[in-house]
Amino acid sequence: MDDTDALSPDLARELEQVADLIRTISGDKVNSEHALALVRVVNKISARVWERFASEHDLSHWLAVPLNNRQASSVSSFLATLERMSFQRDHDVLTGLANRRLFDRRLDLEIERAIRSRSELCLMLLDLDNFKQINDTYGHPCGDAVLRRLGEVLHKSVRAYDLAARIGGEEFALLFPSTSCWSGLMLGNRVLESFSQETFQTGGESFSMTFSGGISSLALLEGVVSAEKLLASVDTALYAAKRQGKNRVLVAQGGRLIHARAGLVHSLEKQLLFSSEGAG
Repeated sequence: MDDTDALSPDLARELEQVADLIRTISGDKVNSEHALALVRVVNKISARVWERFASEHDLSHWLAVPLNNRQASSVSSFLATLERMSFQRDHDVLTGLANRRLFDRRLDLEIERAIRSRSELCLMLLDLDNFKQINDTYGHPCGDAVLRRLGEVLHKSVRAYDLAARIGGEEFALLFPSTSCWSGLMLGNRVLESFSQETFQTGGESFSMTFSGGISSLALLEGVVSAEKLLASVDTALYAAKRQGKNRVLVAQGGRLIHARAGLVHSLEKQLLFSSEGAG
C-alpha cells in the first residue's frame, strides 16, 4: 500500500482552515518577530510522502519534522495531556459544559464576528428554579445530579457551533450564532419543556425541576452593541421571568421586556438588525 493511502483526504483542507483562521485573527497587525508552532502528529507518513503532498496542495510553508515510532508516541502522549489540560481549564468539572472563562471569550469573539459579517447573535441565560430548596431538602449530591442532568439536556439541544456553558452555581448560558431572537426563544422553550419532564429520585421521593430564562439578541440592543449590554438585556428578561412565577422564558429589547410573539420579535429584529443605531 502506498503511504499516501494513510493520509486523511481532509488533511489539506484542515490545514488550510487553520491557516485561514490565523490570517483572520492576526490580520495585518502581526509583528514579524513573533511566530507560532502548531503541532499535529500524522502517523505512518514519511518525509518523502509529505513533501509530495505539501507540493500538491501548496502547503510548503508548513514545517514537517520526521519522527520515529517512539518519538511519535511520546509527542502524541504529550499533546493528549495538553489537550486534556486545556479542556479542564475551559470546562466545568461537574457538567462538562464550557465554563465562565470560555463563555466570556466566545461571547466577545461572536459579537465581533456578527458585527463584521452583519449577522445575528442570540444569547439565553437560564437559572434553575428553587435550587437552594433542593440542596437544603435532599442534599448537595442530589443538587449535583440535577445540574449534571440539565447539562446533558443543554448539550444535546445545541448545534455544533452553538455554545452551552455553566457560568455560575445554578446559572447557565446558551450562545446561538447566526440565530434570531425568535428562533432562540423557540429552542429555549423546547429545552424547558424537555427538562421539566425529567424526574429525579432520592430517598424514596421523586421531584421535577424547572428553570427561568431570559433571551435577547444583538438586533434588539439599542445604541452601540457590547457584551455587557447584551448580558444586561438578557438579565432583564431573566429577572422578569422569576418575578412572573418562574418556569418560563422571556425576551428583552434593551432594558425593556417584550411580550414575544413570532411576528412581533421578527418585525423588531428586521427594523433594528444592524441599523445605524444597532450596529454602532
